[in-house]
Parts: sequence; structure tokens; C-alpha cells
Amino acid sequence: MKKIPLLLIILVSTSMTVLAQDSSQNAAIKKTLNDFKTAIITNDTETASQLLHDEVVILEGQGSETKEQYLSHHFHSDGRFLSAIERKQLSQKIKTEGNIAWVTSLTKMTGTYNDREIDRTSLELAVLKRENGKWMIVAVHWS
Repeated sequence: MKKIPLLLIILVSTSMTVLAQDSSQNAAIKKTLNDFKTAIITNDTETASQLLHDEVVILEGQGSETKEQYLSHHFHSDGRFLSAIERKQLSQKIKTEGNIAWVTSLTKMTGTYNDREIDRTSLELAVLKRENGKWMIVAVHWS
């Protein structure tokens, strides 16, 4: 009879440790993505560059860009767009497998940009890789 409560205590404490690790890991992943979005909005190329893996692939619209291509072109126009509109995150799901994480986000965007009314829902898929304890963005797809 004493074995069941002891087993239950072990299972609960192990589960709580795993949940705490997942929560901490998810917070670090979210921070990386939030810091990247802030860097875009504030036109902080240096911070964005530090968050993007050297081999990152950025898919947006009909095209694919490398880190250098994105930071020298669309990064600046994305910043002007994002700073001009309101954004409300509707959902975000984070999945991890070892040192790889993939994050799906759904965001409502409204406002006016270049004299156009914006009212759309945006989908984002971000793939991150943990290297030396730091989460880096290795792929992003916006649609």
C-alpha cells in the first residue's frame, strides 16, 4: 500500500520538473521571436542579425531570401509595415524536439499602411535551433 503513494509522489515531482523545463524553454523561444519582431519594428539590424542563424531561410510572399538579402531589403519595409499597424496574436503553438523548435502563430493585423486599410490574419511558421544554449531562427515563413 505504501508503494502506490511513493510512486505517485515520484511521478508528480518528475512531471512538475518536466513542465518547468518546458515552460522555461518555451519562454526562451518566445523571447527570441518577440525580440526579432521588436528588432524589425525598431529597424535594429544588429539585433535581428544576432537572432537569425547564418543559414536562415526566410519565405515571404512568392520569394525566398537569405539572411543578408532579408536584412538589406525586406527587413526595412517589414519594419515600416509592422510599426504602422495594430497586431493581436490570436494563437501560438510551440513544439520542440531536442534542440529544434517549431512555432506556429496566428495574428490579426489591422490599421492603415500606405493609404490602404489593412484587415487581415497572418500566419507564421518559425523554426528555431538551439546552439550553445541560445535559440536561433533557422527558418521563417510568413503568409
